[in-house]
Amino acid sequence: MSFEQLVESQIAEAMAAGAFDGLPGAGQPLPSRESERLAGNQWLGFKVLQNGGMLPEWLSLGREIEKDFERLQELDEQHAALCDAAVDARNFAGYASALCDLLCRYEACACELRKKQDRFNAHAPGWRSQRPCIWVEYHVDRLRARAGRAAEAGGGPVSGI
Repeated sequence: MSFEQLVESQIAEAMAAGAFDGLPGAGQPLPSRESERLAGNQWLGFKVLQNGGMLPEWLSLGREIEKDFERLQELDEQHAALCDAAVDARNFAGYASALCDLLCRYEACACELRKKQDRFNAHAPGWRSQRPCIWVEYHVDRLRARAGRAAEAGGGPVSGI
């Protein structure tokens, strides 16, 4: 009997005896290998660090960036919904304060995201691992323009935006 056959028979016996039943993660997909994809030819070192519960700053920062980007998209969607509500109600003045507050929160979140993206790109091992940065002024101006269109359609003052 070869070594492979011996191992296979022992595994089959253990499976039949239920030795592999109830293991943590059973039936779940394998964990993401984002660190391997981003780390390039240094993936093995990062895998060892990850197994030890440690990640380089730039990889953990990448996870934070993804969460912050999702939060920024949520704020954008909330702003669009609020602008639509102001137009539907034909009462922009009633929504102006909430829109201004939401715009300030969006701008603060976008600035924080940009700082993290810059830090990520400074520590990433190569240009292929870097991420494009958000253009804060463009996105804030886009939200201001949306609020301005809502003000015009909702009969409110455009100058307060």
